[in-house]
Amino acid sequence: MKWFYKAAVGGLLWLTFSATAAFGSTLFITGFTENVSDGGQFLANLGNPAQSFYIYCVDFQNEETSPEQVNISTPNTSTPDVASNFDGLANTRYGAVPTSAFTYDGTGPGALNSAQRYVMAAWLTTQYSFTGGTVTTADDEIQNAIWTLLNTTGSTSGFPYGDALGTGTYLTQAYNFVTTTPNAALLQFESQIKIFTSTNTVTYNGSDWNPVSGNQEMITVNSTPEPATLAMMGAGLLALGLIRKRIKS
Repeated sequence: MKWFYKAAVGGLLWLTFSATAAFGSTLFITGFTENVSDGGQFLANLGNPAQSFYIYCVDFQNEETSPEQVNISTPNTSTPDVASNFDGLANTRYGAVPTSAFTYDGTGPGALNSAQRYVMAAWLTTQYSFTGGTVTTADDEIQNAIWTLLNTTGSTSGFPYGDALGTGTYLTQAYNFVTTTPNAALLQFESQIKIFTSTNTVTYNGSDWNPVSGNQEMITVNSTPEPATLAMMGAGLLALGLIRKRIKS
């Protein structure tokens, strides 16, 4: 029992420090697992391949190298969009972009701000199916909906396209999610979002869009405990171990 206690504390402390190290600012993209019109799903890690996760393209017309220095952000729709930190998105590509600058739904009573768009994009990544390991029509429509949300080019050509269920189906579903989900549940979902914004400007040279230079962004949704949470858990267990040792002595 004593050995288990010490091993558990040691193991959790190792997890704490390894997780903290893993959540650094260098993104390693190790695989292009599902190609959706040069976007889609990628396998990546933050320095520890054992803690790999999937990331998804939210930005058309840009590319990303690997390894890549990135800023990591989490949206928060509960704060005013005009706040100095732009809903936690000050280091993202579109966090400070005025709502009116977005081509899709940028004006009118239902206009979407940047935080809402990132949350909708994150939710859309959870709807990918990749049935049988292949890209389906639905997957194409989901990727296009994500790109539509973060389109600031002014062009509506091809946005959205190929929606067999009717134009805007996935956009409508994402809008319903962000506007009807209870606040506590929405904040919980937002806390699991990570936006990886490249600090490099790379020119896109793919086949589906015209070459454009910009800072590529990827996104992921996960339920892994935050490094700070793990650190507090480890510190708390360490403190308990020290207290127990003092009592015995």
